[in-house]
Amino acid sequence: MRFANFLMILVMCTTGAAWSNELHGEALASRWELAGTSDEEKQRLQAIDSATEHLPRFKRGRARDMLAGRTAPPQNLTISLEGSTVTIGSAGRELELELGGPPIEASGDQGKAQVSARMEGEQLIVEADGGKGVRTSEYRADGDRLSVEVTMTGARLAEPLNYVSTYERVE
Repeated sequence: MRFANFLMILVMCTTGAAWSNELHGEALASRWELAGTSDEEKQRLQAIDSATEHLPRFKRGRARDMLAGRTAPPQNLTISLEGSTVTIGSAGRELELELGGPPIEASGDQGKAQVSARMEGEQLIVEADGGKGVRTSEYRADGDRLSVEVTMTGARLAEPLNYVSTYERVE
């Protein structure tokens, strides 16, 4: 997977709350494998259609294809936490962020984005601002399942694009 797609899956957020692996990280820190259903895939593609329906017909197909590629969830995710640092990895690449810290610049095939991470209770929120749009990924663990809710906004989208991917713990 290209780094930009990886980045877009993870992000496309910041509080100064103290981070404790014992309190928050245990649930999220793990290796995860995609366990998405056909309903999740259908919902993701319907969200793409809704967000692009305002475009002229000749641009709509191209926009749908681009968004389908950018929103395809990675097959595997790794989330690790050490102190106030979260590392999210997939496809041999990793992104390290300071929880509640300032955004860092990350770049890939699709350009650059300012990326930040924060915790809100048991939920990890990662946000990437590419200048033309924002992608927010919310990670929630419930036992051996991880839910990743992604919201993308941008001037070219008719409405926010929102979808969920589900993962199962492999460790």
